[in-house]
Amino acid sequence: MPAAHRPTLSWTLALGLLAACTREPGAMSTVHAPEIPEAGPRPRLVVLLVVDQMRADYLTRYADLYSGGLARLRQQGALFEEAHIQHALTFTAPGHASASTATHPSHHGIIENEWYDRAARRKAYAADDRDARIVATGARAGSPDGRSPEQLMRPAIGDWLKEQVPKARVFSVAFKDRSSVMMGGQHPDRAYWFDAAAAGYVSSSWYGDALPGWVAEFNAGGAVFLRFAEGWQRQREPAAYSRSGADKAEWEADGAHTELPHGFDDGTPQAREKFLKELQWTPFGDELTLAFAGRLIREEQLGRDADPDILLVSCSSADYVGHRYGPMSHEAQDYYMRLDGYLDVFLRELDAQVGAGNYVLALTADHGAIPVPEQLAQQGQKEARRVVLADYERLVTRQVGAATAALGLPPETLLDIGEDGVWLDVAAAEAKGVAPAKLRAAVGQQLAALDFVAEVFTADVLTGDAPDTGASVFLEGYRRSFFPGRSPDVTMRFKEWTLAASFPRGTSHGSPYRYDTHVPLIFFGGPVVAKTLAEPVGTVDVAPTLAEFIAVDPPAQIDGRSLASLVTTR
Repeated sequence: MPAAHRPTLSWTLALGLLAACTREPGAMSTVHAPEIPEAGPRPRLVVLLVVDQMRADYLTRYADLYSGGLARLRQQGALFEEAHIQHALTFTAPGHASASTATHPSHHGIIENEWYDRAARRKAYAADDRDARIVATGARAGSPDGRSPEQLMRPAIGDWLKEQVPKARVFSVAFKDRSSVMMGGQHPDRAYWFDAAAAGYVSSSWYGDALPGWVAEFNAGGAVFLRFAEGWQRQREPAAYSRSGADKAEWEADGAHTELPHGFDDGTPQAREKFLKELQWTPFGDELTLAFAGRLIREEQLGRDADPDILLVSCSSADYVGHRYGPMSHEAQDYYMRLDGYLDVFLRELDAQVGAGNYVLALTADHGAIPVPEQLAQQGQKEARRVVLADYERLVTRQVGAATAALGLPPETLLDIGEDGVWLDVAAAEAKGVAPAKLRAAVGQQLAALDFVAEVFTADVLTGDAPDTGASVFLEGYRRSFFPGRSPDVTMRFKEWTLAASFPRGTSHGSPYRYDTHVPLIFFGGPVVAKTLAEPVGTVDVAPTLAEFIAVDPPAQIDGRSLASLVTTR
């Protein structure tokens, strides 16, 4: 049915759905559990839901506080207790790309959120496309930077589906552009993300020109400011947060504004504009994204015919909240209690629009996070340490300089310093008689001497051109993160419990350690049987599993495997 002739949902109802996502403090609700009819030949819709920076332990730590969507997924879904990111550099863009393509960064090419582009002599952003333009609605123009999956080297599950079922529809939605772009794959119908400059959800000319009218209506309806006046209040009574320690913590946020509630309306004319930029750092960014996804299901009529469709959704604000306040904060706890409510509404929307039993949903994450080092140290973790960005860059520059000087090379041999490695001008060095492998080995030896570095991997070791004399247990993970032409010449593994190249407060991720790799994985709906499984699996297994449910064959060259037989047997 053409979009122009599809029924639309009134904005009043849309706002009602948004408002329903947040319960009154202390309120409890019965887990919604509709009778699931016997599934047909294949589900009409599959949903991939990625909660950015969701650690696996969030499912258990707050389990007694969940009564909505997270509770329903845990009780009625198949939960893998040992699901992991299987590549070493655990960042947002590669995490989403691996889940959607079933391949490691060594194959899909999205090694980090950004890397050094040798040809262009500048940083490259994972979703950057200077030939594309932002497509927005209303009078406000979107951000000037174009976005597309141009740098994604492998097709995603939506591409597999559309190649085999041409009438199928594929959409992705996230607050972050890179998350939506990487999940959507190379040729979805649309990828949407939030743009503060446009005050709403936008897309890219890669996917087409003008946006549907319903997107303009959603953006103009005022939902973005729904929580502006009330601010971020506690979801429950203060006593419920005792498991998260003290709310006032100097290692959070800016060191001053660390306690709930957080207000937004300061009475100034600039307050609403500031809120648009602040929204991502609150739970309400994901409340808005899930409401947009629900509206998309209705307007695009997903799951309404025999041809299966795919919807990919990422909850990006989870990551921003985690970065600013840390995974053991009152804010992180409050976020997940709210997400439980948001997902309750979203699952009910799927039940109503598609029908219980007619869809399958997978929930996972792109990475976890290390607890704030200062908090860990306070709790007795002696190895916990923070190396702020300025110190990190100074020390790395010093060490690389020592290596290049010893080889008779200028300081300009160091092209760029990334979050976990360095790019070197190997061509210029070779012109001066220094072989690339010799340069990388010398630089690696110097970087390994830094007291926060556990070991280094040169590009030669990661490609197999040079032996790994240390027989590192982390070697395979780093090889899975290595893509020739993009990856650093020398990559560093920092010591466990060390947060390097960081801001002075808050936390981050990016390591191969369990706190960054251990993520949730739940399959739910359709023929999935409620169970808990201990078998180790990876997020590259998500797309093949969903593909099997809708009878789609993945490409031969993938790294993941289908888990469908494990989650459908009693």
